[in-house]
Amino acid sequence: MNEDLPRTWSQPTTVAELHLPPTFVADHCIRTLSYQGPMTPTEIARHWHIHDAVVTEIIEVLKATGLVQIDSRQATLERHGRVRLTDLGQARVAAARERTWYAGPLPVSLADLRGRAGDMPAPDGMREVVRAELGALAIEASAADEIGQALVAGATLAISGVAADEQHELARALGWALIGEVTLPYAMFAAGAVVRMFDARYHRPTTSRSSAGDADDILRSHSDGGRQWATVARPAVTLTGGVLPSDVLPAYDDEAKFYLAPVPLAASGGLLCVADCGVNLPALADLARLWLIPGHDGAGIMLLRSGERIEVPWRAATVLFGVTPDMLPMASRHAATYGVDIAALAGGALAEFVARRLPAPTFPDGTPAIVAGLLERSGLGQRGAAAQTCRYLRDRARYEGAEFALTPEALQQAVAFAGAAAVASDDQRPRAVA
Repeated sequence: MNEDLPRTWSQPTTVAELHLPPTFVADHCIRTLSYQGPMTPTEIARHWHIHDAVVTEIIEVLKATGLVQIDSRQATLERHGRVRLTDLGQARVAAARERTWYAGPLPVSLADLRGRAGDMPAPDGMREVVRAELGALAIEASAADEIGQALVAGATLAISGVAADEQHELARALGWALIGEVTLPYAMFAAGAVVRMFDARYHRPTTSRSSAGDADDILRSHSDGGRQWATVARPAVTLTGGVLPSDVLPAYDDEAKFYLAPVPLAASGGLLCVADCGVNLPALADLARLWLIPGHDGAGIMLLRSGERIEVPWRAATVLFGVTPDMLPMASRHAATYGVDIAALAGGALAEFVARRLPAPTFPDGTPAIVAGLLERSGLGQRGAAAQTCRYLRDRARYEGAEFALTPEALQQAVAFAGAAAVASDDQRPRAVA
């Protein structure tokens, strides 16, 4: 989402500086106390990830209206007492939940999210990491550099010629090649709705704390510590089986009454990979229309179920596997700014590719070179054909068990299987839709 918060950023210390409706903040406090029970202002600040002063201000407002009371034996220590809902406050809970049941870290406003969007500068050493990760997959340096350049730019890249069984492997390698951190809010408030941004499935905090640290955090003031933002490693998200219509839209929790950030937004600041792109080209066009094309200008479009259209800051490197730009829907074709074909393999690279798929001791030394040579002589020196040949031989070895032997007949059958699969794959090549 953001490389880091700007140097000029300062933590809000008043409700006005949150740029959120005061009624929403008040209702958020009521929901929090309803879920958590009585809490001290410092505990609320810790739960909300904000400055103590904001909590103190909103509690004073709720106290003046008779919605909360503070349990404290000494008036001078009232700010350290536990805040609890009064009977009037309990009666307000249902109204506070009409908009949402969300009661986690205080959301940031859309204005703050837009104001703190950052670029994606390339960390030092990126080129070496990309070459190392992709070189291990028999991808030559020139192709690795083209892919790495797209990653750094946060661009859309169509990679063709990738074997079906290595799409996820390549996606993982690209994820490992990402260096650095991004900062994203735990949640966002926009168009009267809460959108949960932090998702533990995709976001890995870069700092961890011990239980002792947590205990200390409970005691300390949040005057200079709490934030509504989480710092995480650059996210790397992979969609399997192409894009579904639901992938590009925020999911709505009908019971909790808040949205979950759509998958592209969860990948913001990092990497979004789509495997098997040709499976659902119309949905891929939706991905392009809402995210990839506006992403050229650093934006994405969220459509709420109310029909509300929200433009959010967004940029992520997007990798589309198994397609070339001419196969894509027209909208997606405009979004694909890079195209790399890594199908061709020859010589040592082909033998290395085969060796990773025919492990010893099932396959004796020298097998990869024999298989690679046969593939080249048969005109099948491509990643897909090599992967199919190796798959056939592995399946046969599992079936025959101890009786398996790598005979010339088995090799010829494996290559014939790969050749037939290549023809079928070409016949079923995805066709572009408007």
